[in-house]
Amino acid sequence: MDKTKIEQQAKKIMDEFLLVLGKIDQLPYELGTERPSSMRKDGATQTDNGFSSRMLENAPKIKDNCIVAEKKKW
Repeated sequence: MDKTKIEQQAKKIMDEFLLVLGKIDQLPYELGTERPSSMRKDGATQTDNGFSSRMLENAPKIKDNCIVAEKKKW
């Protein structure tokens, strides 16, 4: 596949995803991150204390605070 075809497919997937998200009335928490700059400074990190708990809530299987996932066999 060429690069432009892949980019078009990715854009289509993202557009469809945003349409579905737009149909949701209210989310239990706010999605996204707003930054004053699009680039982070080296060494400066921000942590989100609720991130890991939200990830674990969305995971279908968890064990010992870790997401249990299948290993894909190629």
